[in-house]
Amino acid sequence: MAPGKDPPRQSEKTEVSRHAGRVKIDEPRPDSNLDSEHQADLNRDAERAEADKSKLQSRSDSDTSRDLGRADMGRSRAERQAARDERLRVEREITDEAIKAERLRADAATERERRDYQASAKSSAEILSQEREGHQKTKAALTTREEFLAIVSHDLRNPLNNISMAAQNLLEEPKDIKEFASSINRSAGEMLRLIEDLLEVERIAVGKLTLHYEEHDVSEIIKQAVEELQGAAASKGITLEAEPQDVCGYVVCDRSRVMQVLSNLIGNAIKFTPAKGQICVSCQRTGPEGKEVQVSVSDTGEGIAPEKIKTIFERFSQIHNQDRRGIGLGLYIAKMMVEEHPGRIWVESKLGEGSTFHFTLPLRSGAVREAKPQ
Repeated sequence: MAPGKDPPRQSEKTEVSRHAGRVKIDEPRPDSNLDSEHQADLNRDAERAEADKSKLQSRSDSDTSRDLGRADMGRSRAERQAARDERLRVEREITDEAIKAERLRADAATERERRDYQASAKSSAEILSQEREGHQKTKAALTTREEFLAIVSHDLRNPLNNISMAAQNLLEEPKDIKEFASSINRSAGEMLRLIEDLLEVERIAVGKLTLHYEEHDVSEIIKQAVEELQGAAASKGITLEAEPQDVCGYVVCDRSRVMQVLSNLIGNAIKFTPAKGQICVSCQRTGPEGKEVQVSVSDTGEGIAPEKIKTIFERFSQIHNQDRRGIGLGLYIAKMMVEEHPGRIWVESKLGEGSTFHFTLPLRSGAVREAKPQ
């Protein structure tokens, strides 16, 4: 210490120390420290608020329990038991309702799953059935096509062989020219009819069958059809005739198509009628108020089995028969022609007694006339 100066007093030391402390406090602090302190304050406030809330809730529960206890003290034991029973009943009802609702939801979910499964199973079964049906149809179509081609080639080969043999005979024995020419003409006609049938089936399949309607006398059409097939019937010793009718009527129809129907029906009758048999073609008014003409072709042939009657008008339905006299497209084409007019076609038959094919044509307004007696 310098000479001549007094040492500092204790009070002065204390003041300097406080001043130094203030100076140190006033110094700026880092931001991170401020954020930490602020967050600590917030956490502390939140803890205090939560503690206060818990205390208030505990105090409220205690007050409620005390109030209930005081209320119970004022009631008898039976009343308290009744109150407990009532609370238990209400709780059970609430529980039962919840269980019932849950069961209903579970049952509904189970039912939905069952319906979805059944729908899926049904859909799968339908798809499988459709695929099987499609496969069977494809298989049947392929089989039918192969058999059909075999039949067509066979049916065309027969008349071609007849023509070839007749031509050869003409070269070797020209003296029988008329007989050979007749055979050639007949065989060529069979080939032309078969080809025309094939074309007709194709037109029907693609919806291009066209009819040319005009007014015609049904009796005259019948007479012409019988005359054209008279020779074929006589060659087998069969009597073919048209039953006289005083009145049949005029219809608006495609004459060539009706002739085609009659030719197919009469031609089939000739095939299946034995020698000395009879074929009769007739017509009559029928239907409501006689507004239809019914044409019938009856024979004394062998008849048709009942199981064949249901399918006899179907396309290629006779292909599987061993007896190929009836194989062809004639009845299918006849059915299509008649229904286009429009009309109906059906057959009545008994084995060993013969068959009768019927078809109808509608009489058109303004086209009905009295036909001249035959």
